[in-house]
Amino acid sequence: MKAAQVATAAADLVGGDRKEAYGDVLLGLDRIALMWNGLLAIAGKAPKAPINAHDVAQMMVCMKQARAYTGPMRIDNHIDAAGWSSVAGEAASRIAEAS
Repeated sequence: MKAAQVATAAADLVGGDRKEAYGDVLLGLDRIALMWNGLLAIAGKAPKAPINAHDVAQMMVCMKQARAYTGPMRIDNHIDAAGWSSVAGEAASRIAEAS
């Protein structure tokens, strides 16, 4: 699969029916951040600064990258990493606009 095909597949994922199924991506990432911050606090591992929506998306990129090194090559790991990276960019942009 060529790079442009990976990027197109990622764009189809993040630009498709996800909003209809899950709502606004930033609100969803904010909910995840709240839950992860709570879990880390309960575990006694709260970060110096709370995790935000951008951090969640970046951690999902890392998860997909780690999976790319596990088992046989699966192109969906690369497609998903590209998709999460674009979501992280949107989150960063929207957070910057709000401040």
